[in-house]
Amino acid sequence: MRIKVLVCAALLMLAGCNAPVSQSVADSQRPPSNDVRQNFINIVFKRSYRHEAGEVVWARISSVVLLDPEKKIYAYCVRVVPKRSWGDWAYLGVSFTDGKILGATVNDNRCRDKRLRYYPFPEMNGMKT
Repeated sequence: MRIKVLVCAALLMLAGCNAPVSQSVADSQRPPSNDVRQNFINIVFKRSYRHEAGEVVWARISSVVLLDPEKKIYAYCVRVVPKRSWGDWAYLGVSFTDGKILGATVNDNRCRDKRLRYYPFPEMNGMKT
């Protein structure tokens, strides 16, 4: 029984891990377009992913990277500091294709990759997350 508990705990820890971004993905970086920024605000914050974390006081959006060339899947990250947790970044990794968001991962470790460039995202400041 003890071994089963340890195995389950190990599997749960691995499920939360994300592999670092490969060098080819990091090399594909380009600044986020106005369409990417507006799409994020329109779809994510005005429709479906709202929760009670508080007002955003500081926000950044990462470069857009090409995750899957064959399927033309791109990704970017948004990091914010909510008013309630001043000083602590919250990350959201977003994947999309043809302007349609495919999925989002809260606190995606890939968003912490030092090679990923971030840009100011003032459109988010003052929004409720």
